[in-house]
Amino acid sequence: MRARVVPIIAVMLLATACSSSSEATTTTTRPPPSGASTTTTAAPSTTTSTTTTIAPSTVIPAFPEYRIVQRIIAPETGDIVVLLLDPHSYTSLSDLDLYDVIADAADRFPPIFEAYVVDSQAAADAVLLEDPDADQLRELAAHYLARLEEGFRIVYVGPFEDSEEAVLGS
Repeated sequence: MRARVVPIIAVMLLATACSSSSEATTTTTRPPPSGASTTTTAAPSTTTSTTTTIAPSTVIPAFPEYRIVQRIIAPETGDIVVLLLDPHSYTSLSDLDLYDVIADAADRFPPIFEAYVVDSQAAADAVLLEDPDADQLRELAAHYLARLEEGFRIVYVGPFEDSEEAVLGS
């Protein structure tokens, strides 16, 4: 009988010693019905615990962040918007990223009939001009990336002109 009580008490003392409680702990163990009850009191624990929190690494969004820098209201057909990408929100860019930006904008800020995606403020200022000058044309060639036409067709331009057209929603 005593052989069973000693291991149980040892386990209880070990568990109590490992806890981080600052109060005294009283443990009562009861062996099978034929034995007597044993009570053990353990001193307050002096064990301290330290929690280390590691800040998560910077999470890169699913697609580049953007903002609408120009919006021309056209109630009959849908609005014309210029979407300026935040260059700090991505490390590389693909035609799928541009598709996702246009789809997100069309979904979150309807009605959009035309959208122009650029990645510089100078390109944003020039993209809707009817007759851009030579400097503006150079800026557009490098920083004008895609456009939404008729509310559903995505055309890739500039650095992405080799990409196939896409249909929004497919």
